[in-house]
Amino acid sequence: IEKFPFRSPVKSGTVSAARVKFKSAEQALIALQKDGHGIIKETDIDYYLSVPGLAINDHFQAVDNYGAFSNRIYIMAVPYIGGFNPDYSGLDFCEEASKIIMKSILAQK
Repeated sequence: IEKFPFRSPVKSGTVSAARVKFKSAEQALIALQKDGHGIIKETDIDYYLSVPGLAINDHFQAVDNYGAFSNRIYIMAVPYIGGFNPDYSGLDFCEEASKIIMKSILAQK
């Protein structure tokens, strides 16, 4: 998120840093004791692992600081979504991502 070139959505919280929720607090606590790097404690039972890039949903829509998705901002640039999906790359990815995005946009009309 530090390298995202559009600073206004970052400052306003319209886009947020990617993070993945631990399935269990117990596993988070084990990871926290081993290293602790990148682990975020939100509540006593909600722990997250910070990953590179921006938070997106399954339709490539930007997710804000409150967990809501944007109907106007779609992010499919691999350098900014690689934390969630490190295997994305190539023309196959671009084709599939663009189909998903277009379906999402057309569903709003």
